[in-house]
Amino acid sequence: MKKKFIYIPFLFLILLFFIDKIFTLDFFQTSFYQEGNPVYYAQRRHLFERLQKDPSIQKKDLALAFGDSRAYPYSSKTLPPEISENWTVYNFSGPQAVPAYGFYWFQKIIESGIKPKVVFYVISPEGFDDSKGLLYDPFLRLGADDTFLVKYWRKFSVGDQTDIIKQKLFTIRKVKPGFKLFWNRLTSGNLNLYNPESNHENLILELGNGEQLAYASASNNPSKLAKDALRLKSLYLSGFTLGETEFFFVEEFLKLSKENGIKTYLIWPKVYPGYRAGYYELGLEKTWWPRIQELSTKYGASAANMNELSSCDVYYDASHQSVLCILEQSKILMDDFSGKKKLP
Repeated sequence: MKKKFIYIPFLFLILLFFIDKIFTLDFFQTSFYQEGNPVYYAQRRHLFERLQKDPSIQKKDLALAFGDSRAYPYSSKTLPPEISENWTVYNFSGPQAVPAYGFYWFQKIIESGIKPKVVFYVISPEGFDDSKGLLYDPFLRLGADDTFLVKYWRKFSVGDQTDIIKQKLFTIRKVKPGFKLFWNRLTSGNLNLYNPESNHENLILELGNGEQLAYASASNNPSKLAKDALRLKSLYLSGFTLGETEFFFVEEFLKLSKENGIKTYLIWPKVYPGYRAGYYELGLEKTWWPRIQELSTKYGASAANMNELSSCDVYYDASHQSVLCILEQSKILMDDFSGKKKLP
């Protein structure tokens, strides 16, 4: 009788394995919208399909924006009014996105035969800390396809490779369904929010071409910003280690840009002074940024440090400026592009 109990753990594992296979269904891979980060990464796949079918890119100049959440506002709406009607802008930024994510979409877009005239590539120092695990989660978990994983496998850390193997064995590790969210939606009768056509966050992104203009504020709250700066410094800059992985992907991006004759702007986004002080405490303006500038010069791109170039000092939080500031910064970039006023 006791021998039968020996098999119970194995039967339980087999049961879990088959339950996990439910998450391999196409619905969970393409149309299962939860909230937050997964929504953005899923929407970008639909955005790519829309870009390929957009007739306006045959009539207007095309600009593309890549980067983390600090790149959200880049759009035709934030271009200078006198030129905005002549441009179509698509925004493929993502929450906590490392530079590799921008390269992922830029490569796909070029391979599809679409070539923009200008690219805004927003890169933040935080994304270059390999020890924080931001390459795998969210990008490799939510945003990368198998072709990319295979092609750049040797560039991933052992830890990231292990996580990728685990998610291949157990799909639930990739999907990470939020059971609390499921229960809340079930009890409130809102299960339809898993559908992209009903998901509020997705609908906001679908209103335009991927941009998100919610980070709007007309004035600062110094006390709130100071507290937020301390929180973010502890979260992202504590134990910061400058890695090499993202430099590789930035260079691959710039190589592709140069090969296709596309003007690229590498943008260091401006953050609240209390948080920016953390960059300077780490000496990133003397280590990280000069390497970005060197790559930029090598491949004919332009490096724009908005912490120095922008005079706008309005912040949504310590990590993000108000969308109003992007109006000024887009003008700085487009004035350089047109030759009206070159970057210093």
